[in-house]
Amino acid sequence: MNSMIPTFCMQRLTALAIVLVVALSSAAWAGVTTITLKPTVRISGDEPITLGQLCTIEGDQGSVIESLELDGVLVEGKGGWLKLKTDELRSLLESNEAIHAGSVVINGLEVSVRRVGQQRSEIRSTAPMITAAREDAHQDGPVIRDHIERWVHDRYRIGEQLVRIRFRDSDAEFLNTATNGQLLEIKELSKRGRTAIRVMLMSEFQILAEKALILDVEIQREVLFARSMIRRGTVIDDSHVMSELRWVNPEERSATRAMALGMSVTKLVDSGEMLSEDHIEKPLVMRRGDLISAKSISGSIVVTVRGRARANARLGEVVEVESIDGETSFLARAIGEGRAMILKRGEEGTMQ
Repeated sequence: MNSMIPTFCMQRLTALAIVLVVALSSAAWAGVTTITLKPTVRISGDEPITLGQLCTIEGDQGSVIESLELDGVLVEGKGGWLKLKTDELRSLLESNEAIHAGSVVINGLEVSVRRVGQQRSEIRSTAPMITAAREDAHQDGPVIRDHIERWVHDRYRIGEQLVRIRFRDSDAEFLNTATNGQLLEIKELSKRGRTAIRVMLMSEFQILAEKALILDVEIQREVLFARSMIRRGTVIDDSHVMSELRWVNPEERSATRAMALGMSVTKLVDSGEMLSEDHIEKPLVMRRGDLISAKSISGSIVVTVRGRARANARLGEVVEVESIDGETSFLARAIGEGRAMILKRGEEGTMQ
């Protein structure tokens, strides 16, 4: 009997402890405020942008948090978009004494924002070939056209250059379809001259809209023209070329001044002809027997190995690389001084 008393007491104490833990946890969770960032938002007018416009907020501190102004926190992104990232948002919350930042949970990594209205003209000035049909359409959220613009910037790795995109007029209604947080898939079909893509808007259970689109993409960048005929083997200097800003296809392999000056011409260039990368002799970036660094990229994983070049290689050329132990070899493309990118199976290239 005496041996049962401690066991009974321990059971009662354990049960009481569990009740207290649950009660305290419930009280703590009741004070949590959750911020869920929207992927993309379009805002009309020139009023200050507040956090409540860019997210959904649940919890006791919602009324204070939703009124926070963000104009000094947003950073410029590609294609006229502004971005708010989680780190900047967390810093903003912690700097406000009226907010208990420790009880705020943030869902999402970032939100992209675009103003419509007065600032729309600034965005269109970088893309004058884009039709104005979306000017009055779906101003309360992103449309398919917005996602395609962002895809174009990522696809062609467009940085500070101006870009313009032209769609077919018959696609205007589809392009102005609001996405409303649904899944959007963009698949490239072709990039020969004009970019062809297939766009599919999906909910969790069905395909909402689908269409193949053809668009013209151009970026503005410096291109070089021959002042007069340049013969093969001539070393280029300023007297041979002149530069102009031109709208060109992103796939156009036009030579830049930095690329051309001091290099030899590989073939005859007629007067007034635009210089392409094919006209310029590539610099020698590795020699036979050089110890080089070769990278292999798969998704977000990068593997670097060391090896020896089996031949001389110029920038962009494919070279055979032998492993340090001499047991294996592989093909890689020269991308810099003593550096190469390992070719995946099926990738084509001309060995030098």
